[in-house]
Amino acid sequence: MNYEIFSMVNGLAGVFGPLDLLMVFAAKYLIFLLFAGGAAVTFLRARQDGWWPAGAWRIGQVAVTLGIALALSVTVRMFHLSLRPFQTHQVHMLITHDPGVSLPSDHATASFALAIAVWFFVSAKWGPYFMGVAALVAISRVFVGVHYPADITAGALLSTLAGLAVWGATLLWQDKFIAHFTPVSSTTERELERVA
Repeated sequence: MNYEIFSMVNGLAGVFGPLDLLMVFAAKYLIFLLFAGGAAVTFLRARQDGWWPAGAWRIGQVAVTLGIALALSVTVRMFHLSLRPFQTHQVHMLITHDPGVSLPSDHATASFALAIAVWFFVSAKWGPYFMGVAALVAISRVFVGVHYPADITAGALLSTLAGLAVWGATLLWQDKFIAHFTPVSSTTERELERVA
């Protein structure tokens, strides 16, 4: 099934020039725009919240989600579960890539981790858009011939686990963290606002 889906997606490569150009751009460069957008949205939200402590906490949530997802990716790669498609099959290669371990996709892991972090911790409004861009990055890696669908699926799952882990930690520690670093007067103001 993994190879069959790969063949369907990668089989579209070389058929329509503009689509090839879009997918090559997405596979090589779109991740940088995604991270630039994620940084912008996160820092704008942190500034809106006030840099300390709520803004710093929000930035930390995004950073830790990325860190956990990439650490999980490195760990899974150590098992050498899958080689690149072009190492074992005839594929339509649109970009050059070194041979090596294929599962999970680092591009998919990083893209989905950022998108999930933005959605969970920064902006429910912008989160779905970031997820859409992350999906395009992931699919493009299959289209250009350097990853199997299972590779990008694994990256998405690891990113989801990372996001859920940080979400759980947030539920446990956020109130204690913010209460510890917030002046008494500010805490009192918030309580008064709730009563009002």
